[in-house]
Amino acid sequence: MKKTLGIHPVYHLPCLTVRLLSLGTFLQQGLSIYGNTSRISLLANSKIEVLQCVPRKPGDTIYCLNGTSAHLQSIHSVFVEDYEIMHRRLEHPSKDVLSHARDTTMGFPKGISFPKADPICSGCAKGKMPSKSFPTSESCATKPFEKIHSNLKSFSVVSYHKYKYYISFVDDYSSYSWIVCLHAKSSAIAALKHFLAMVKNQFNTTIKEWMSDAGGEYKSNEFLNTLKDNGIKVLQSTPHTPQQNGRAE
Repeated sequence: MKKTLGIHPVYHLPCLTVRLLSLGTFLQQGLSIYGNTSRISLLANSKIEVLQCVPRKPGDTIYCLNGTSAHLQSIHSVFVEDYEIMHRRLEHPSKDVLSHARDTTMGFPKGISFPKADPICSGCAKGKMPSKSFPTSESCATKPFEKIHSNLKSFSVVSYHKYKYYISFVDDYSSYSWIVCLHAKSSAIAALKHFLAMVKNQFNTTIKEWMSDAGGEYKSNEFLNTLKDNGIKVLQSTPHTPQQNGRAE
């Protein structure tokens, strides 16, 4: 007698090309279910039929929404016009923004009710939460020009001589500062070379460390190579953290 290997049949589920509805979700929204093998009805207030589902074919256990039913006219009653849902789905707008959208946007739910007090939203709280205060730095250079802080800013109004920007050089040891006016940001490299020459000639010393933010004028190859060619250690603050370059900021 021949022995056969135990082979388990493999069942392939039919590919669904329709969206599935969750009866549990309808139940959580207050609807009730009544039906049999030929029809399932979803009732509101246990009386009003709002949806009707029928089997795809006789004997099938998958029910489809009866698209020809007149009950689809009241399908809008299933939609929950909830302020918290709209607030989360639309990227946490304020009550004023949602109220303006309701009055001016075509198709926007008109029955949404706004709470009198601003509800607590964890997403809004985390998004608007400021960072902690930065502690005062306890480190300080031990001699002049050991560490220089620099920053480049723009004037609110162009000066009489058409200067639009200025670059600052602040000595970490003495807090003494130099300001150089610039017509364009590209002139920062020339101001750097003049400052290095002035320090070497007037004070007979060299700069050891250079601290600045991550601005484009400080990250150019020419600017960085000028610092490195003079043996200066380049330091840069973390992006969006000007507190690390507080002396110059």
